[in-house]
Amino acid sequence: MMKFFVFLTLAALASAELVRVPVHRQENFKKSFANVKAELSVLRTKYGLPTPRDYVEEDLSNTLNMEYYGKITIGTPPQEFEVLFDSGSANLWVPAAGCASTDTACQNHNQYDSSASSTYVANGESFSIQYGSGSLTGYLSTDTVTVNGLAIQSQTFAEATSEPGTSFVGSSFDGILGMAYQSIAVDNVVPPFYNMYSQGLVDSDVFSFYLTRDGTATQGGELILGGVDSNLYSGDITYVDVSEQGYWQFTMDSADMSGNNVCSDCQAIADTGTSLIVAPQTAYETINEIIGGSENDEGQFFVDCSTVSSLPNLDLTIGGTVFTLTPDMYIVNVTDDDTTYCMSAFTYMGTDFWILGDVFIGPYYTVFDLGNNRVGFAPIA
Repeated sequence: MMKFFVFLTLAALASAELVRVPVHRQENFKKSFANVKAELSVLRTKYGLPTPRDYVEEDLSNTLNMEYYGKITIGTPPQEFEVLFDSGSANLWVPAAGCASTDTACQNHNQYDSSASSTYVANGESFSIQYGSGSLTGYLSTDTVTVNGLAIQSQTFAEATSEPGTSFVGSSFDGILGMAYQSIAVDNVVPPFYNMYSQGLVDSDVFSFYLTRDGTATQGGELILGGVDSNLYSGDITYVDVSEQGYWQFTMDSADMSGNNVCSDCQAIADTGTSLIVAPQTAYETINEIIGGSENDEGQFFVDCSTVSSLPNLDLTIGGTVFTLTPDMYIVNVTDDDTTYCMSAFTYMGTDFWILGDVFIGPYYTVFDLGNNRVGFAPIA
């Protein structure tokens, strides 16, 4: 009887191991003005915001180079894809082998071929997401989706047969794997992580991100499935309840810069699918005025690169804990015609809530606790 008990204990310990998904960075990554415009276009889509005319023109949205992405496979035998693990959306989609030869974005990336998979199950329901430069359209299919050895059975996803304009032509990833709540999933498709937990592939319905800001193409960080890794952060994790179960939305106590309070009990969203920080209008204007930013025609602010080290910190208070963003964290280098400019990461899109992207998630280990409907943050180790 004792031997049986010991066996069960050891088995439980083994199954409780965290699953690490390497997150890569694009090699020699340089953010350009086109990257910023394309990213803002996609952000407006995710959060249901109106799209200005500037973003409709295809030549303004020609690339979407995001820094962090990882590998998955779909089908049997496995077909490999690079995907953006996006906590700001809830669907998985990849390009379809049946896309048009004129669809440059599809032709530039790996395509899923259902006829080559023995585990494919037809669905056929139409699928569409409206982006700034047009609709991403296709249809739903079901197959085995594997994330770092975890084989999710009967996962429904979208095969994209048409990608909008030129938005995804130069993207560093093939598709997107959404990790937000099912309530915002197009066609109410069950997100992969939901199925991963319900099928017993992970013991805890928690995932967390560790994004290195100075990593290499092969060492961009890790997505931890099934819990947290205490070796990746210092101190304690500060948890706050999700205030609305759609995006990973929570209440931020305050935001302060140079004695100016720009947020009091405001709403914020943790979004791994953006590199920027979106702020409400007053906060956006106040912060960029404090740092001495000059505005361009697209509403982005830039500072003299020689002044960055002397700029003030931004203190975000979440769950009673202060999380500081130093100027080297919130100033983004943007390259145009081989010239580097220093852009403020604080942008505005007409929201009354904040969107905390990789500028925040990079320095702070971020935990998404689906079971307890909460998010957590701690300084990276």
